[in-house]
Amino acid sequence: MKQLDPADTAAITEAIHSLERCSCAEVVVEVRGRSGSYAHAEARFGSLLAFLALLVLLFSPWAFHPAWVAVDVAIAWFLGVWIARRGVAIRRLMTTDRERAAQARQTAEAVFHDRGIANTEGETGVLVYLSVLEGRLELLADRGVLQTVPALEWNRIAAEARQRHATTATLLEVLRALTPLLERHLPVSEGDQDELCNVPRFVVE
Repeated sequence: MKQLDPADTAAITEAIHSLERCSCAEVVVEVRGRSGSYAHAEARFGSLLAFLALLVLLFSPWAFHPAWVAVDVAIAWFLGVWIARRGVAIRRLMTTDRERAAQARQTAEAVFHDRGIANTEGETGVLVYLSVLEGRLELLADRGVLQTVPALEWNRIAAEARQRHATTATLLEVLRALTPLLERHLPVSEGDQDELCNVPRFVVE
């Protein structure tokens, strides 16, 4: 994904507006192409390709000069890294579900603070974070939300979001599921102001 589809942007923005019209929560949406560089995954694929090249050279019926063996293995490693950098499928193949989930969670926590979601006046900030490569959706909230909304109801929505393969459609469903919950427990108060941007932000990496 190089950018967020304009229709998805409009739908997500409208969903946030609808939620904030009936709740004092401040909802921010961020979509990222991936949550990390995954240099270790690229190195793993390069090492795998280098090992396969070494096996071919060792068991080939043709003789190779030792110096060329070292050169060919090095070339195979760099080629593997180069290939891995050009496709998400290899990064997924060379990482575990746990690694991808941890990376998405860590980046979501950083975004929560970087975008000022933790600094709202009523501590009612909510981040809905979608990471495309990981297919992961994270839901984070400030303590004003967590202290008011029943933990069972909040955790159910958050757990369901994490268990599904995340897409923009899933993200919209989460926003719509949050609307009645936040309206019930965090209704709009007099003088409530819109403190954070309602337009989803897309980051390639």
